[in-house]
Amino acid sequence: MAAGAGTVDDVGARIVAEKVGTILGQQFFIENRPGAGGAIAQTFVMKSPPDGYTLLLAGGSMAGARYANANVTYDLLRDFTPVSLIATSVFALAANPNLPIRDVKGLIALAKAQPGKLTYGTIGAGQMPYWNVMLFNSMAGIDVTQVPYKASPEVVTDLIAGRVDYYITGLTSFLPVKDKLKILAVTTSTRSELVPDVPTMAEAALPGYDMPTWQSIMGPAGMQREHVALLNRAIGQSLASPEVRDRLQKAGLSAASSTPQELRERYEHWMAIFGKIAQDVGLKPQ
Repeated sequence: MAAGAGTVDDVGARIVAEKVGTILGQQFFIENRPGAGGAIAQTFVMKSPPDGYTLLLAGGSMAGARYANANVTYDLLRDFTPVSLIATSVFALAANPNLPIRDVKGLIALAKAQPGKLTYGTIGAGQMPYWNVMLFNSMAGIDVTQVPYKASPEVVTDLIAGRVDYYITGLTSFLPVKDKLKILAVTTSTRSELVPDVPTMAEAALPGYDMPTWQSIMGPAGMQREHVALLNRAIGQSLASPEVRDRLQKAGLSAASSTPQELRERYEHWMAIFGKIAQDVGLKPQ
């Protein structure tokens, strides 16, 4: 997987892999291969034999990878085999607690009153936090300054300290410090049970804003249908387990399965959306 050890993606993959291994009577080994915006792990799986023994934990960001990451040489729909969705998660917009605002409309108004002055954090072009903030900035019509970081915890620390003004990332990154910053909105179309009083971005200021994030399993192109079907059934069975669903929820993930075709259609849908965002903001692969 492209995620580093101990991340939400890593934890979720290990939870599902453990249960799938029990169902199939085979042990799954998790190998972390972070770097190059995910391209290292993705390219490794793409070039692996399509025998079902090498799989990729693929996030929603893969749908937009080619628009942002110059290291990406693959065609997502041609070079990978969709297996199953495994989980979804909620992102949120949080602001520096010292900003003189109370909500998303206030943040947008402040940014428009001071063009180029407000700052936002990112952790690399093409990652889901990046796509979320690009969509936010574009829909809000604001001129703001990007501050790149290597990792999300660094951004959250600087957000609390007032060294950066706002940031969009997984909601669970903000919950442990929710009293030290301002959680303004969630990025999905429905509110989160974890923060039911926090509005969606669409409710707060930007009708039509909806950007979920997800984790899925993909294999190399050319996998046999029976192998895909076997893995899909096992993943579905694992996600139906109350124990697995509970463990995922505690990690900030909601169990969610799919057919291989549904997963393919999800990526097709979001590839078009990310392509439009990239065009609207003038994004070039880096």
